Amino acid sequence: MSQTGTNLERQVADGKFPLLRCLGESEHSIVFLTERKLEPQKAAIKLISAKGSDAGAQMARWEAAAKLSHPHLIRLFEMGRCEIDDRPYLYLVMEYADENLYQILPERPISAAEAREMLPPMLEALAYLHKEGFVHGHMKPANIMARGDQLKLSTDGVARTGQTGNAGREHNLYAPPEAARSALSPAWDVWSLGVTLVEALTQHPPLRKGTAEEQNLLPQSLPEPFSEIVRNCLRPRPEERWSLDQIAASLNLPTGSKTSPSADSEERLASPADRQTGANAQDQPTFANPGRLLVACLFTLMLLAFVVFKLWHGTREVNPAPASASPPATAPTSVASPSADATVPRQASADTASKPAGIADSTQQSNSAQATAPSKEAKGANSPGSVVQQVVPDVPRSASNTIHGTIRVKVKVTVDPSGDVSSASLISPGSSQYFARLALQASRKWKFASSGSIPKSWVLTFEFRRSGTQRAAVPSR
Repeated sequence: MSQTGTNLERQVADGKFPLLRCLGESEHSIVFLTERKLEPQKAAIKLISAKGSDAGAQMARWEAAAKLSHPHLIRLFEMGRCEIDDRPYLYLVMEYADENLYQILPERPISAAEAREMLPPMLEALAYLHKEGFVHGHMKPANIMARGDQLKLSTDGVARTGQTGNAGREHNLYAPPEAARSALSPAWDVWSLGVTLVEALTQHPPLRKGTAEEQNLLPQSLPEPFSEIVRNCLRPRPEERWSLDQIAASLNLPTGSKTSPSADSEERLASPADRQTGANAQDQPTFANPGRLLVACLFTLMLLAFVVFKLWHGTREVNPAPASASPPATAPTSVASPSADATVPRQASADTASKPAGIADSTQQSNSAQATAPSKEAKGANSPGSVVQQVVPDVPRSASNTIHGTIRVKVKVTVDPSGDVSSASLISPGSSQYFARLALQASRKWKFASSGSIPKSWVLTFEFRRSGTQRAAVPSR
């Protein structure tokens, strides 16, 4: 690329896609944040030079990849040709990802529990690509992305199985030994997955012993079953490498290409356009997440607890307290619940009720049994600076176990007259982009009293610890 991303910012591609901010660039491409008029949401746009004979072939690869549809693949939207500053470009507009694995690894390796959560959706996406006659060909941490709570693989670089001559692909760190002389095959992705897994767990890719034909040197610290998986992914001969089904079996996941994603998950993840066309949405291979069974059991237990609570509460209402008893003081605080979106106010002690406009509370999972619908007092609170509802970041146990000390994140929010958060931005992201993203997502769902006298701007502070998450809110000056 002859121009840098900074030089192209604020330009417009094809008269309709503003290049809002450079997200990253390489020798061959630049990626920007953009917006789509069809769906008013953030998207990413990639620009590559349209000079040379490969431009037509590149457009054909993107058009083929755009027909793929899977919950764990980044969706491709529009593509075309444009000119910016009298230079020809190809552009591709795709789904925007909040973060990728490459951004996390400089701060910390992922835990074994996180690797177990990461592998099923990655295996699922790769199995779908291979079944449809494609190879990813670019498996590496930067292409394992997070969009909300979903893990997704990049799609803009996929190619047909058997393709050859993709410049630069055979020279990267994640390419297998046969890359220089062989066409793309599913075994290529298996090798790249092995390299990526080592780097994710140790922050360093494996070292080769000399020639490309020899086995890689693997860290002794790799836990099982990942050590066995990596050894079998990084076999020099492609025909000796494990298949995706064998990797899934080593993790005690269901195998087989006839399984498909559940209809409700497909409906939830697909855009309205995808639901209308249904392109390639059938017979998609999947590897079930073993954690889903545990979540279902926990949900059932919580439902039973809620029913018992309601029955007990109903009995107390039949025999109300004497009229002379004064009602307890209440204050708008919240407790942790299985879903970050389900945080609601709870009854508080008198000393809590006397807090000023700035409030603070801590998240403890043991309090979840006390969660009820927001009280009428909380909903109608009109005192200046009243916080009606807090939303606690939903931190997986595997992620909280990696915290040493305290990760402090500050977010500034703007509140509209109805008490909803109209905008949120990071003031201090702390030491982890992952936890900063969780704090930012939770901040957007806070609610304040609907009064013209409430402060329009607030600073929310989240302190992440292994024992739980503390949060506080104070008016912004």
